[in-house]
Amino acid sequence: MSIEIIGVFLISWLSLSLVIGVIIGLIVSLSADTLGKSLRLLDWPDPKGGRKLHARPTPLVGGLAVVGATVAGLFLPDVGTGLSVIWFGLIVVGMFLVGLFDDLFELSAPFRFLFAAGLLLLAILQVPDFRLSFLYFQGQETLVILPGLLGVGFTLVCLLGFLNAVNMADGKDGLVIGQALIWTLVLMARLPAEQLPLLAAIAGSLAVLFLFNMKGKLFLGDSGSYAVSAIFGLLALHAWNHGFDAMRADDIAVIFALPVFDTIRLILHRLLSGKTPFTPGRDHLHHYLYARWGWPKPLPWVLALVALPNLGAILLPGTGLVWLGVTLAGYLALLSAATRTSPPSPSLSKGQPG
Repeated sequence: MSIEIIGVFLISWLSLSLVIGVIIGLIVSLSADTLGKSLRLLDWPDPKGGRKLHARPTPLVGGLAVVGATVAGLFLPDVGTGLSVIWFGLIVVGMFLVGLFDDLFELSAPFRFLFAAGLLLLAILQVPDFRLSFLYFQGQETLVILPGLLGVGFTLVCLLGFLNAVNMADGKDGLVIGQALIWTLVLMARLPAEQLPLLAAIAGSLAVLFLFNMKGKLFLGDSGSYAVSAIFGLLALHAWNHGFDAMRADDIAVIFALPVFDTIRLILHRLLSGKTPFTPGRDHLHHYLYARWGWPKPLPWVLALVALPNLGAILLPGTGLVWLGVTLAGYLALLSAATRTSPPSPSLSKGQPG
């Protein structure tokens, strides 16, 4: 089969996948109020407590669209080539359910953490492509081998850290969904061609959710943020294990650098203040941005700080460490600019869920 025929075939499946994702996103978004009420997935405003400042009870159903599009994408031809679609699907749905039960019953943080850790550990143990067995950063002469339990443990820490980063970032409209759209596009340049239709389906649903989320019509909910962290965490590991000859570990780190940098700062700040890392508060980057400029004015700046370094790392191979530094410098500059005025109130809040 000629390259031209293969290209036309791939574009056709990408277009179909995108349409499938858009349709699923529209079905969920247009029926968000009905779904939220029937499933009791509503986020109620809490203006007196300062925790939730949105104007009306808002459906927490965005995760349904993301997971629906992901599962549909797994059934597309050739997506399973090199990707363990059964384990991938099981873990994504399992993480979605953990978040769903948290949305419904407000599970304790330790329970959520342990359950999520168990699911992710299962994936790591069962699927070698979801495991880090070595690291290779730009400038290294030899691989850093992570044998046996060391690789398993390090991978689990990375996935749980990313889960925490996504959950912490999910505090303002468009923030996590917008970043997830960028992650989808970046992984399209990093994953094998067989997985591109899956990413197209995910992108279609995210694009629709972004529009409805920005209008305050729905939120991702914890079910959505848990599912998003599993989808992109596992796909990034798969991309690394199938493309390390064309990229380095720092290229993968750049993809998720911004929310991870903010999470590291929050964890260190809370530990130094004698608090647990799970302590809620209005000290996330998006809280400072909101206090300084309102929302969504700072959203394009945040998304640009995710998109531009990744674009640079793709267009200029071998510069991942440089763009990781650019992201850190941009993050610190944005945080500094946002905190020149009085910091946000320390009242417990997650702001507007994404």
